[in-house]
Amino acid sequence: MTEAWLDLHVHTYYSDGLLSPEVVVKKAKEAGLAGVGIVDHDTIAGIPEAEAAGKKLGITVVPGAELSSQHSGRDIHILGYFMQSDHPKLIEYLELFRVERYRRAERMVQKLNQMGVNISMEEVEGKASAHSIGRPHIAEILTEKGYVETFQEAFHRYIGYGGKAYEEKYRITPQKAIALIAETGGLSFLAHPSSIIDDKLLLEMIKAGLDGIEIVHPKLSQDRTRFLQRVAQNHGLLVSGGSDCHGGRNGMLSIGRYKVPLSIIDEMKQAIALRRG
Repeated sequence: MTEAWLDLHVHTYYSDGLLSPEVVVKKAKEAGLAGVGIVDHDTIAGIPEAEAAGKKLGITVVPGAELSSQHSGRDIHILGYFMQSDHPKLIEYLELFRVERYRRAERMVQKLNQMGVNISMEEVEGKASAHSIGRPHIAEILTEKGYVETFQEAFHRYIGYGGKAYEEKYRITPQKAIALIAETGGLSFLAHPSSIIDDKLLLEMIKAGLDGIEIVHPKLSQDRTRFLQRVAQNHGLLVSGGSDCHGGRNGMLSIGRYKVPLSIIDEMKQAIALRRG
């Protein structure tokens, strides 16, 4: 019997991706996947649309979000899967992040204006289409208006770390993100844990209740994947993986290029059943 696969890490235009949830699900089917995980940054707004498309196309949609956290000045992203979308704590947290993302964009636009870079919040809002605002929306405007030649240059010169208009974003600790996901009935996975996440921090997150580790990702080497597999086995953690596709902004649509067995969903659901009693 042929193994069925899924890509558990895909973004839509509800955060910083290019494609709608419906198109993402269609692309997943075209890639031969049996399922796809929708994990937009700090929002679950695209999940209903994805689930509706999944039912039509016979594709399993795994609902999730990629939560922003920070430890000692380093960005740590925590993937939360199967959280209860109507849980008051989750609603409160996501609304806070929506507001803070908007305020951050306002501060960056103000800095750009002070440098003579003429863009407006109305343009940024238009790019975001009433969805969660992020730096990629500003980068697209800078590129279209000729202030930079490429999307990457917009980050390097202006809105990336060390850029002239860079502004820190609101973050919580990894431990708080893990606790929030558990409280709302979901499972927490450490996203794309490169070698900048040392063993000490990894153990701290495991002690805080981390449920799993993403071991398949474009930024992870084979050696790193093998190391993370051993960590997961030694600590009884689940594993996940995916393409971290944002819709092909770099000219390549990577949905399905990095995947994990569909059977992982059964393991996740068993863990959730135990958590929820």
